[in-house]
Amino acid sequence: MTQPNQQPAWAALKEHRAATASETLSSLLTADSSRPKRYTASAAGIHLDFSRHLINDQTMSMFEQLLEQQDMKGWQAKMFGGEAINTSEGRAVLHVALRGSYKGTDTGIPAEVAETQQKFFAFAQAVRNGTIKSHSGEAFTDVINLGIGGSDLGPRLICHALADKVASPRVHFVANLDPTEMHNVLMGLNPATTLFILSSKSYSTMETQANAEAAVAWLTTHFKNSDIAAIKAAHFCAVSNNIKAISSWGIALERCFTLPEWVGGRFSLWSAVGLSIAIAIGEAKFREMLQGAHEMDEHFLNAPLNKNLPALLAILGVWYTNFHGAQTHGVISYSERLRYLPDYLQQLEMESNGKCVDKEGKPVTYATSPALFGGLGTTTQHSFFQMLHQGTQLVPLDIISVSAQDNIVAHEGDSRAADLLLFAQAQSDALAYGVDALPVSLREQWQAKPSYSHFPASRPNSRIHLDALTPHTLGALIAMYEHKTFLQGVIWHINSFDQWGVELGKVMFGSMK
Repeated sequence: MTQPNQQPAWAALKEHRAATASETLSSLLTADSSRPKRYTASAAGIHLDFSRHLINDQTMSMFEQLLEQQDMKGWQAKMFGGEAINTSEGRAVLHVALRGSYKGTDTGIPAEVAETQQKFFAFAQAVRNGTIKSHSGEAFTDVINLGIGGSDLGPRLICHALADKVASPRVHFVANLDPTEMHNVLMGLNPATTLFILSSKSYSTMETQANAEAAVAWLTTHFKNSDIAAIKAAHFCAVSNNIKAISSWGIALERCFTLPEWVGGRFSLWSAVGLSIAIAIGEAKFREMLQGAHEMDEHFLNAPLNKNLPALLAILGVWYTNFHGAQTHGVISYSERLRYLPDYLQQLEMESNGKCVDKEGKPVTYATSPALFGGLGTTTQHSFFQMLHQGTQLVPLDIISVSAQDNIVAHEGDSRAADLLLFAQAQSDALAYGVDALPVSLREQWQAKPSYSHFPASRPNSRIHLDALTPHTLGALIAMYEHKTFLQGVIWHINSFDQWGVELGKVMFGSMK
């Protein structure tokens, strides 16, 4: 295997890009009215419409050749089979095993997964039903997850999307070293009924350690004259592989939940790192989430390219990054419950594929991960959509929506959920086709306006629609983006599973401390 720009298909794609430079999304639709039907794919309750992209059947065929030349199938088999594809750290990458998708022969791996799940599910249920008590003998009403990066972003996303906001216990998150975040979360909470999850795989993350000490100070202020060791024992649990350090800090071994070394931080929400999720939504819904991810795993392994959701998103990203010069990618969620999806994807994609050397340590001579940003529709329509429509940079988008029937109807005649969905469709068409998407009478009126109202159009976007936002579909959605990220790393011939760029700042901080 080699860098992709050495492959014949890459050269063919460069020629193809030059030959199709004058095409627009409107001209492509005019030439082939079947695009909206043909350029669609579905899996696990998720539907992708990729007809609003500057591609044709020839583009797809060339990318199919590139995937073959970069050995997509071989790398899938290596990852799902447990080979050490994280080459810089010599580790397997088996987050898929956490949802029953391991294809290797080591029977110890499924057994380890089942044992770990049983332990943290049992603890989560005991917190939920009040069996586990606080230092004062009360049931916990609030749980705060102390973690950062992969120990925060995935669980935060899922709990915001799926947790019952009025149920007890409520789950909160503190990640930042800035004391303001913890202060704001603690306001209004009762120390006597608050449990903390200390989530750090290595227990070397200074932000989490500092916030844990702040939590102890808050608790001891309430429990005056109480033994600190007893307070820690009652009000803390941990997710970490550094059992010795956690135990020395004061958390009992039966309250420390480990995760396999073959689970990377940004892929760890399926593991014990998801303890906060299990407390928020319960074991049954957590398992539904795992099942949705498993269904997407199987789809990724078996679906042909033109129907394979992760593979399609991967090649579209490469197409714009490497052949159209796009440096950014936007994710717009027309669902408040998916508010934290862009934050999660920023780590998933940019920490994974923001690399400048290949698997052999050689410099790459082509672009890798674009900068990912995003937000909520419709609020972003009133902030940065101006630039998307009329700016000078090409910004491919994922526009994500959920069926209106899955949303809240607050009163008779409440059409907001339906209007939200309609806005997702309207913006998708407006970006792609400009005024050509308007009815004839409106189009003529608009075309008569001065040049400042001109819309370049041909702004590519993927329409991703969920039948409903459930644990199953959310699990599938996250797995879809995981596999997109993995496959782009395969194409770019980089290691998507290390993060050495995170380390220098930590060392620099330590030298200044």
